[in-house]
Amino acid sequence: MANPLFDRVVPKESAARGQLIECKGKVGDFERLVEIIGADLAAVSEDIRPQRWRAEPVDIRLEFGWVDGLQGIPGITGRASAHIPVVCQRCLEAFELSLNASFKMVLVKPGEWPDLPEYEVWELEEEALRLVDLVEESLVMAMPLAPSHDSLESCARPAVENTESGPEKVRPFADLKSQMEKSNN
Repeated sequence: MANPLFDRVVPKESAARGQLIECKGKVGDFERLVEIIGADLAAVSEDIRPQRWRAEPVDIRLEFGWVDGLQGIPGITGRASAHIPVVCQRCLEAFELSLNASFKMVLVKPGEWPDLPEYEVWELEEEALRLVDLVEESLVMAMPLAPSHDSLESCARPAVENTESGPEKVRPFADLKSQMEKSNN
């Protein structure tokens, strides 16, 4: 059976049917997501780098419908979730992140932005769209900018303590306020 994510769908037809799609993909189905994860994991030594992460499942649920009473504006609500490897920005070790993306979008032609603030707008250059593109964009946008373990205790290396016993630190602005007051007098 083919994966419905790679089919081209016409949003108005799917909305008219009230189409519901529940499927599983895999992380490797999403090229940009793979690029981002791969670049992040390049910072981790190869011997501890997760290996089969591209085959990890992505659970997807998409539901088409109309967002207006006139059945003129098709919309889609959905969610996608996966467990992906990322590098903690505190300890620089790989860990598994639970990535969850939820979205509520209207699907319109360029320049036809409806006044529906509770929806994101997805502009359609063509009449049909590939669902994989929409889901991938949502997953990429749900990724944290600086992933880190939930707590310091979970990090592989403890945070460096700020001790005063080390070499003397140069603090160029430590006396700036008093210098400014002197120059104003």
